[in-house]
Amino acid sequence: MREYANLPANFNSRLSAFFLDLGIVALAFLINVFMQYNYYYKIGIILFVWLMVNIIPSIFKKGQTLGKINASIKTVDLENNNISFLISSLRSLFILVLGFFSAGVYFLISLYVSESRMDKRSIHDLIFKTKVVRTKVFVELTE
Repeated sequence: MREYANLPANFNSRLSAFFLDLGIVALAFLINVFMQYNYYYKIGIILFVWLMVNIIPSIFKKGQTLGKINASIKTVDLENNNISFLISSLRSLFILVLGFFSAGVYFLISLYVSESRMDKRSIHDLIFKTKVVRTKVFVELTE
């Protein structure tokens, strides 16, 4: 019996984690549209929800957002060590800013890059020297 740890996360896991994280923030944005608050309050509420989804979970579960916890994947450095809170925060902020200013095109390019690479690393993984791996150990039964 062979055990494989820290295998790269597959496309479906990364995509489901991304859409869960994005969906929660998008839901906050949609609810916020109908609120009669000041513009700065609306931005503050969206940033607060983004912090709760992306940054706060990474304090307790290193390298994981709510979506990644659900998909059983996490972000580690190239030596499979947990990433620091600073790297996790900067990486999430980088993804958010590039995704926003490119109107979502960055997300498509990023997913394409990660699928075309053997190690499944995306653009932001290459920049921050990280990778996304499965948290569950794969066991191969041999006879």
